Amino acid sequence: MKAVLIDPAAKTVNVVYLHSVSRATNKFFSEKPTPVLKLPRGDVLLAAAAEEGDAFVLGGSRPIGGPGLIVGRKLGAGERAPVRVDPDLLRQMVRWTSIEKSETAETRTVVRAIEIDPERRSIEEFSITPTMLALQHRLGGEIRICFRAPEEDIVLTAADATMDQLMWRKDEAEFSGRCVVLGHDLRRGRFVNVAASLANLRESVTFRSSTGNTWTGYECASENSTAGRSDQG
Repeated sequence: MKAVLIDPAAKTVNVVYLHSVSRATNKFFSEKPTPVLKLPRGDVLLAAAAEEGDAFVLGGSRPIGGPGLIVGRKLGAGERAPVRVDPDLLRQMVRWTSIEKSETAETRTVVRAIEIDPERRSIEEFSITPTMLALQHRLGGEIRICFRAPEEDIVLTAADATMDQLMWRKDEAEFSGRCVVLGHDLRRGRFVNVAASLANLRESVTFRSSTGNTWTGYECASENSTAGRSDQG
């Protein structure tokens, strides 16, 4: 299914190809998107309408928070026809903006995750919107699952990460480049809070030296850097 993704965080308007709208929900949105704008020729703009953060305006619309997905007319059974709008025309109509959180707005849905960065030799907990798109922004491009840990946790890394990059290790498993650890509910197909303990990872993870001959624990590595000292969360 051909669709158009409007991503205010990356400030891009791109054609994407999806198997279904339901899969798009898991990939781009933290909750089920709803139609927020009707377009010519039967196209519809879907969005979860985040109440704060990066946003966009399409033509004369109100600011729309978070990413937007333009799909074609309904085909039945929740599916949509390929989009018919001209992407080049959309790029001329889109304006980037942001939405300030109001005092009465509910907290945006986020989950806890842990980032392990062998370049900075840091192990930090952070909060992130539970979507593939947010994780791609965090890791700088396309991502892949490189490990499934116990208790439903997964380890994600950049799709182009190679074993000749800076590395880190836990137990007998070795990983290249910066990675994000977070929970994954297989039954619901959603990202959830990480189950792994930040303290446990800081005790058990080691980083490979630049020469590749030795491995150094987090506490030793952080003696020469202030990058890994925060105990947030």
